[in-house]
Amino acid sequence: MSNAVKTIEHEKIIPASDAPMVAMIERIVMDPNIPIDRLEQMLAMKERMEDRAREDQERQAKKAFFAAMSKCQKELPVVIKRSRNTHTNSNYADLAAIEEQAMPIIHDHGFAVSFQPDGYNDKGELRILWEVSHEEGHSRTGVGEIPVDGAGAQGRVNKTGTQAFGSTATYGRRYLLCMIFNISTGDDRDGNRAKVQTEDELKGITEAQASVIRGLIDEADLDIEQFCKHWRVEAIPDIPSAKFNEVVASLRRRIAFLAEQAKGGSNNG
Repeated sequence: MSNAVKTIEHEKIIPASDAPMVAMIERIVMDPNIPIDRLEQMLAMKERMEDRAREDQERQAKKAFFAAMSKCQKELPVVIKRSRNTHTNSNYADLAAIEEQAMPIIHDHGFAVSFQPDGYNDKGELRILWEVSHEEGHSRTGVGEIPVDGAGAQGRVNKTGTQAFGSTATYGRRYLLCMIFNISTGDDRDGNRAKVQTEDELKGITEAQASVIRGLIDEADLDIEQFCKHWRVEAIPDIPSAKFNEVVASLRRRIAFLAEQAKGGSNNG
């Protein structure tokens, strides 16, 4: 049994060109008359050969991973936004649509994707561990930290803890999947030719930019749901990168207006 197992393991790790050398080393090692220093040298040589073979195998697996990723991304469609957010009066591509339209292609290219909740960070954001593995053996991992979706207009709690967790986890999986595979979403135009969009029009704002906007919304004393409805987005991170400066300028104008109103009221008093 042990010899059979060793043979199978070598076939997986040691390339064919090195197999005869490894077999010879194993025969020498089994000789009870071999000096101990010679034995140590031969074992060290065998380990170096196995390490080199393992590195070559990992390098080939990584090469196969990125080659498959490139081909996969070329074939992925623009996922159609068919779900409706009644609060913001806008369409969005939900997780089911993304999985239905994109996952078959992702699987065809040998990829598997997994997401795992990993508690909360010190900001109270849900941590989601993600892993993308390829059939050739290489995998990539990372973590996304998603603000918890537990409040609605003006920060009022509108979900139970379980509902907030589920909503945040689904939102996180959807956005992480799109980021990992560079999946774009677009409106259903019923067969009409879609307008060509720039990269900034397709790309959402960063989390740092989203934090800036959240702070300005608080200063402007705005209802978040009405704000999202005005800008035709499902959530703040959906704001196109190209519109960030326009949104910030609009919020600052409102803040300045409120400040002038407060100042005028104070003077009148």
